[in-house]
Amino acid sequence: MLPRPTLLACAAALAAISLPGTAFADSGGGVAVPDGSGALADGGGALVGTPVPSSRQQVRRKRRRRPVLPAGEHVFPVAGAYTLGGEDAVFGAPRRGHTHMGHDVSAARGTPVVAPFAGVVAWVRYQRAGAGHYVVIDADDQRDYVFMHLRRGSIPVAQDQRVAAGEQIGEVGSSGRSFGPHLHFEVWVGGWYEQGGEPVDPLPLLQSWATR
Repeated sequence: MLPRPTLLACAAALAAISLPGTAFADSGGGVAVPDGSGALADGGGALVGTPVPSSRQQVRRKRRRRPVLPAGEHVFPVAGAYTLGGEDAVFGAPRRGHTHMGHDVSAARGTPVVAPFAGVVAWVRYQRAGAGHYVVIDADDQRDYVFMHLRRGSIPVAQDQRVAAGEQIGEVGSSGRSFGPHLHFEVWVGGWYEQGGEPVDPLPLLQSWATR
């Protein structure tokens, strides 16, 4: 048996450990919080873990949210040749245990990825076994835009940095758990994983931006 001082030191060390809350989403954005429901996988088996902001971070982000600005030009998020994919790429496509929460835009590795609208970079993160390198933008149009599987080393922006519409935020890649170069693109209203926030189908927006 360990001496009492050693046991007390071990107990104190364990008490000091705090694990941040995390939700898990596939490359299509299905969510499974750590409540015993398990992680979700997309049709290709891709897993993405994305951090859910804490309540304090949610309050901070809500306080800085800006009013809707006058209508402005949005920019297609992939600045190069692309395809919008087939039925498996769309929002709501069936996955094992859930549905797809974004839209997959196929493009060559290294194709620039740009901000669709001006806003503030809310998250820049990396998840090795899931989303890979990804960026979330809290945009001035009251939407949050999410870009996953970006190419390693291609992200020139930092958290809390302001970006303009059309400004490059990365490159198409296949980082994380991905099966070929593509941009997994999500659109959220009400805040990305904030209380009351929810994803919406990006395809109508992508199609309208592509015609401009």
